[in-house]
Amino acid sequence: MQEEIANLGVVAGSGLPVPTILAADTDGASTGDAPTLLMSRLPGHIDLNPAAPRSWMTRIAELAALLHSLDLPATTFRPWTDSWIAPLDELQVPAGAQNPAVWRAAFEVMAAPPPDDGAVFLHGDFLPVNMLWSRGRITGLLDWNAVHRGSRAIDVGHCRRYLAALYSPEWSEQLRTRYESIAGARLDPWWDLYALLHHDESQPKWISRQVAGRRPVDMADMTSRVEVAVEKALSRIG
Repeated sequence: MQEEIANLGVVAGSGLPVPTILAADTDGASTGDAPTLLMSRLPGHIDLNPAAPRSWMTRIAELAALLHSLDLPATTFRPWTDSWIAPLDELQVPAGAQNPAVWRAAFEVMAAPPPDDGAVFLHGDFLPVNMLWSRGRITGLLDWNAVHRGSRAIDVGHCRRYLAALYSPEWSEQLRTRYESIAGARLDPWWDLYALLHHDESQPKWISRQVAGRRPVDMADMTSRVEVAVEKALSRIG
């Protein structure tokens, strides 16, 4: 909780659609129970059934570009340390993979040192389930527990992974091209692949819980859809 309070303080006044902290009880002393954080209510709702997918993805890409343009302080991201992805030597081909060779090839790429891609301000959990919408516009960006500075491909790659898992690899690829056009910056394929490889055997159930009935979830083919996105990212590494 204290980390989220600090991070919300960093982004306050940034122009991002973020809540304002109204009160905090970090040790539960006031309630005699659990720590409590009271924030302002933002308008909107989580929209996982966009009526206009192209516009929906464009708004997401615009928000990411705005986020990454901010010169705000945060610690530098370190792969294999500041992330919940398994350590490099523990990466495993997920159940449901159609072509295990694709995943093994991706793991081999990860064995190389990460490229220096510059460092921008990152949300750290830039997913559709952390965005609120109203009338076709994003009105809220939530869950500020993981900000860092690092490659812009980390944020966009996580969102691409989610789009591939929940919708299609085509949607995932469309987000990449929209972001690159709007931000005027190329997504580094190593870091993009790193984010995509956060998909593992736990993700179908985890994503289904996050969706919470807001749309049908095809869990059986989720990994195969992400696999296509992984293969496309591999093809961009030269």
